[in-house]
Amino acid sequence: MGIISVEKLRELYVDTIDKCGTYLLNEDDVVIGYNIFEEFDTGITSFLHADNLQRLNGAGLISDEIMYKSSILRNMVLELQQGDKWNVNAVRNSPEWRKVLELADEIHGYFAAE
Repeated sequence: MGIISVEKLRELYVDTIDKCGTYLLNEDDVVIGYNIFEEFDTGITSFLHADNLQRLNGAGLISDEIMYKSSILRNMVLELQQGDKWNVNAVRNSPEWRKVLELADEIHGYFAAE
């Protein structure tokens, strides 16, 4: 597989961020499960990887602050994957997931303001 363009990487990065946020708390369990445990999970691993964040930052497509927040978001989710909070009920009710959802909202706000 070849290296994707930085423009496509930005699109995939934004799509990943769009799959997470406090808006999910108003959705049913199926939507939460699909967005978080399939789409967001895959994107966190790939498109929020440090190397890709650096590419986006180097191209001027995300700021240093967004790169830092994205890295924190990725680490928070990777930590949740290892514990007992990797389920829809935890997404709805745990303070750890609330922090993830709110941080995703903050990052999303950066792109909504463009």
